[in-house]
Parts: sequence; structure tokens; C-alpha cells
Amino acid sequence: MPSERILICGAGVAGSILAFWLAKHDFQVVVIERSKAEQKAGQGIEIEEPALKVVKSMGILDKLNEKKTGEIGFDLVDQQSRSYGKFEVGGISPTGSLELMRGDLTEVLYKSADESANVTYQFETTIQSLRQTQDKVIVNLENRNNKTTKVEEFDFVVGADGVRSRTRQLVMGSPEKLNCFKPVGAFVAYFSITKEDQDWPYSRLCQFTDRRVLWIRPTREESKTTSVYLIHVCDDVPTLRRANAAGDRLKQKEAFAELYSGLGWETPRVIEQMMKAENFYSDELVQVKLEKWSQQRVVLLGDAAWAPSPFTGQGNQLAIIGAWVLAQEMSKNRSPVAFEKYEKRLRSYVEDAQNIPLGGYAPYIFVPQTTWGIWLFRTIVLLASWIIRFFSWTKLTKMLPEQQPHNDFDLEIEEVEAKGAQ
Repeated sequence: MPSERILICGAGVAGSILAFWLAKHDFQVVVIERSKAEQKAGQGIEIEEPALKVVKSMGILDKLNEKKTGEIGFDLVDQQSRSYGKFEVGGISPTGSLELMRGDLTEVLYKSADESANVTYQFETTIQSLRQTQDKVIVNLENRNNKTTKVEEFDFVVGADGVRSRTRQLVMGSPEKLNCFKPVGAFVAYFSITKEDQDWPYSRLCQFTDRRVLWIRPTREESKTTSVYLIHVCDDVPTLRRANAAGDRLKQKEAFAELYSGLGWETPRVIEQMMKAENFYSDELVQVKLEKWSQQRVVLLGDAAWAPSPFTGQGNQLAIIGAWVLAQEMSKNRSPVAFEKYEKRLRSYVEDAQNIPLGGYAPYIFVPQTTWGIWLFRTIVLLASWIIRFFSWTKLTKMLPEQQPHNDFDLEIEEVEAKGAQ
């Protein structure tokens, strides 16, 4: 009997991990991606437990360790670059022990999946339409480079194509119809600038009034660039919203330039280079919340199904865990029943992970509105850093109970490994 053909839309973290595991279960997998194969952009991300178990089981941990950014900690600074608290890797620091650039992670995952004869990648390819029958999905694909189209049949389609998923729109309807976008009240921009000596080895974050943040993070010691994050916590910025709706990159840049103009610290350098940055990305942060993650033979995965927003710190973790669970369920049930079991097993975990810390107020606390609020936050952080250093110097941390990792989801990896050994 021929193997089932699976189309995965999106070669990001979730898409490539799913392709890797489906190939192990003898599915024939086609992965389409709208961007070029060599395009490597995106923000810094980390991999923690329980997602780390999935990566280890793929045998790629050594490759990922080679790609680590080398960022050794986090430094909160003021406009004169004075430090208000340095935090090393781990603990309350935003720097994780396995810190990677998203582009490096997706490259490793893509190459690992592509090693299988059961996996085919098609870059610069998008899904134009699809139609479901009782036992197939007929898909119209377009190559963005030469504008050619072709029609193919698949047994199942997986939409792992991000927050603004084309697959989701074709199958379920527009975000407006679904009412699935839940704004979290923030606008962001990510891009790279030329690296300078002060950009290594700590990431540095500076707050400005009216809830604006500039965060500069190293990408690797030998790299000639460093990554920049602009975060503006605000319910509405009309110029940015219009630029985002139009997909006008120049107007997005101009809007951020206006927002950050005259603020001091590294903003003049950042604004100048932002206007020339080719890997610039900007959007309004939203969460995706759907009543159902699948429809017949089409299922959604990752941000397309449940984008938690960067404020939760769980997007990458959920993408990895979700891909593993979906592959498991599809290997057990080669029918739409797998999608029901995947959602039943994962939904409560996802919904918990979507909770923004501190009752949803974390963005407003960490990005203060006023000069006084910024001073208070910096003072608290400075005191926290002194306390942590005191405990470290005096070895009193050994007297504290060991912190357990957030690992309350059963991946059933042991069960899979046991079956594989039989």
C-alpha cells in the first residue's frame, strides 16, 4: 500500500520537526515555504525542557550547540549605558543556556529533515487554493519565482505557516470571520545592524518613556552583525497599523524611526541602520485563539493554531512540542482521528502557556510609561542583582531547594523509544 502523502505549509520550527518525524513513520512529506532556502532572519530564541527532549531525540543537539549565540547574560542599562543589573545565563535572566537565532535553528532542522528520502522541500512556493474530498486534499501550488502553478493531491495538509496563516484562511476563513486575533497591545520590529564592540557578550536593554524599549542582542562572537528588537507597548499606533496592513516595509521603518527619534543611547545608530536593513520585520503582536485546530483533512500547527505572543516566552517551545505530538498521533491513526487526539492531548497545555505572566500585566510592568516608573523598575532590578550576587558569592544558594524545570507535559518519548527498540 502506498505511503500517505502529507503537505506541510511552512518550513519553520514546527514544520521541519513534523517533517522529520513523519518521515520516520514512512509518510511521504512535501514541505513548501514562501521564502528562499538561504533566507535566515528572525529573533533570538531558546530551547528548554520539555521541548529539549524532542531535540535530543532527533540527534541534533551537538549541531545546535555549535550555533549558540554565545550571549552570556542580560544587562539593563540607562541612556548613559550605566548598568542597573547584570544577570548571567539561567535563573531570572532572559538569556537561556541554549540561545539561538531563529534562522540558525530552522536551518539545522531543515537540513536534518531533508536528509530523509521521504522529505521534499519546495522553496518560494505558496498554496493558492485547496479543495477537500472524502479521502484527499487537492491543492493548487504556485512557484513565486517563475509564477508556474501545479495541482497535486495529498492525503493530509498541515498549516504551519505562522500567525497570518494562508492555510487557515483558505480552510476556515479570514481572521475577522474567525475572530481569532487577540491583540496584546504591542508593536515590534526585528532586524540586524553592524556589530560594535559594546554589543558583545551581553545583551543590553534600555527603556524609554511612553513604553518604548530598545534591546540589542549578540548573534555570535564571530558575527559582523548584532540583532535589534524594538518594542512599543501601546494599544494603537495608527501609522504603524496602516503600514502593517499594507505590508509597506518603508512606512513601517519610518513609523518606528519617528517613535524612537531623539531618545538617546544607541537609538541614532539603530535608526540609521534600520532604514537600510534588508531583514527588517515588523508587526502588531497578537495571540491566535481558535475553537478548533482542524477541519477534515487539514490541521493547523504552531502559531497558525495558537500563537501565544513573545510575552509568554512559549512560542518556540509549543512549536516543538506540538510537532512531536502531531507526528505521534498521525503515526497511530492515519486518518483525521489523529487531529482530534492531537488537539485533545495538547489544548489545555497550550491554553495555559498562552497566559501572559503577572495576570497579563507583565508588558506594562517591564515597559513603564513614565520616568518615575522606569526609575522604580531599574531600582528593583538593581537590588535583585545585588541579592543574587550575594547569594552566589556566599554559596548560600546551596541551601535553597533546587528549582525544578517547567516540565509538566508528558511527551511519551520513553514509550516511543521502547517501541523503537523492539
